[in-house]
Amino acid sequence: MDNKGFRLSRIYAEGWRMAAELPSNDCDELDPDRIAALNPYATEPERSRWRDGFSKAIWSF
Repeated sequence: MDNKGFRLSRIYAEGWRMAAELPSNDCDELDPDRIAALNPYATEPERSRWRDGFSKAIWSF
């Protein structure tokens, strides 16, 4: 895996972790604007990778 691929995989994991750390009652109140506000990345492809990790984690709980 190249350096960029590895970095993007870590960003995905950051999104996953953020979702896993949210209290379960917060997960019920998430909307796209709130998720976007939690995302620390402003540019692509990092922003999308974080969102993908976050979204997958939310749907897996």
